[in-house]
Amino acid sequence: MDADNSHMDSLGEQTKLINMAVKHTRGNVEKARLMAAGQFSNVAVVKAKFSNEDPGVHGALSVFVNTEDHYIMNILTLMLSDKAKIERLRIFDAWKNFYGDLNGLIRDAGALNKGGYEFSTHLADSMVGYDIYDDVENGDLDGATQIFTEIIGKFPGAGKVKCQIEIEKTSSLAMELEGIPTEAYSGGEAESETTPLSAEDERVRAIEEGAEHVIQGKIMVSPVRGKYINDVKPGENIKVLLTNHDEVSKKVAKVLNAYTEEGEFLPIKGRVKEKVSMGKSGYIMYALVAKNVLAKIIEEENVKIEMEAMGAGEKAENKDTRLILYVSLLLGLVLFTLILLFALF
Repeated sequence: MDADNSHMDSLGEQTKLINMAVKHTRGNVEKARLMAAGQFSNVAVVKAKFSNEDPGVHGALSVFVNTEDHYIMNILTLMLSDKAKIERLRIFDAWKNFYGDLNGLIRDAGALNKGGYEFSTHLADSMVGYDIYDDVENGDLDGATQIFTEIIGKFPGAGKVKCQIEIEKTSSLAMELEGIPTEAYSGGEAESETTPLSAEDERVRAIEEGAEHVIQGKIMVSPVRGKYINDVKPGENIKVLLTNHDEVSKKVAKVLNAYTEEGEFLPIKGRVKEKVSMGKSGYIMYALVAKNVLAKIIEEENVKIEMEAMGAGEKAENKDTRLILYVSLLLGLVLFTLILLFALF
């Protein structure tokens, strides 16, 4: 039983990651699934150290480059006269460690940092001008080193520097999980015109455009009494647990008395509006949880989910339907008996 619970927890965590990743892939669920599994990278991290002994300038930087959309997501720069502090940094460390160490040195340096905003701006503007994106995306260390050396050397006071660079791949989801602030992509509309959507993505977009709000949720797994997602039909009621603490989600939960004093969500009823099969990637279900509010549920596996018990009205309606059916069968049986008797006599 513990193994089953552990498996369900793992599935829930993976679903949560996919929900987070979707916003980094512009709604492409297949890419989101791969990103959540660590199999799709859309960011290259440039880790660099540079030095010029003559004026006594030593520095380091990290640049997060979105290799899909060609824009800079985050820059950290440090320029000091203290060579020893820069030498503590190791560009071959994992990007998370390098970023953390560099960030710590920047905080400690304070006003002694000769780089800061001006150097970061110079670096960002120059990278765009040099069109460094292909070199970074392809991991071309020689080409990237040459360009960064030239860019840094043009900053006032830097002079002719020696530069050492390492490039590491990651994803914007990993950046979010690490709490790294990022610049949002501003050219999405133009890019989307050149990237045709699949039939499934088109359907997802049409469904979401028809709702006033789309919030994130997940199903409640019920291995014993549940119903397989594959068998769930639009119009059926399921139990939904909201996952994001945005204003719309909290408002819906509070109206339905499903928000605790501790700020936790309780399961609510959702009427399945649409179910989109994503092939091997599982399903996306949309459940109506309030007027013009859809809960978007991404589930990778055909698990059994908990259905919402029918309300009194629905039970009464079903009871009436069964009664009519029984009466019809009884009348049919009586009629058949009479016909049989007339035939015999």
